[in-house]
Amino acid sequence: MPNFDAISGELVQADQALSLEELAHALHANSTLIIEMVEFSLLVPQGSNPENWSFDSYSLKRAQRALSFKRDLELNMQGIALALDLLDHIDELETQLNILRRYAG
Repeated sequence: MPNFDAISGELVQADQALSLEELAHALHANSTLIIEMVEFSLLVPQGSNPENWSFDSYSLKRAQRALSFKRDLELNMQGIALALDLLDHIDELETQLNILRRYAG
């Protein structure tokens, strides 16, 4: 009989802004780690200081990916930043390629 692990999560609306504490809670991480991600420009919150930061759904997705790299690949913040930048660039190139294919075909 297969062994299934329980998966838990929270639904976050795409247009819902999250505070630092809410983002940390959604990621099952501590606020210090989120602040470190901001310091390394992995996340760019709205607001001038941690008490009034807000994060969008893109930040949530990016932070989830960053934590996955940290946990699964044991990358440091510099490595995570490089990996995320390269993935962003790939996404951008794929979007441009799809547009070109649409016009060429």
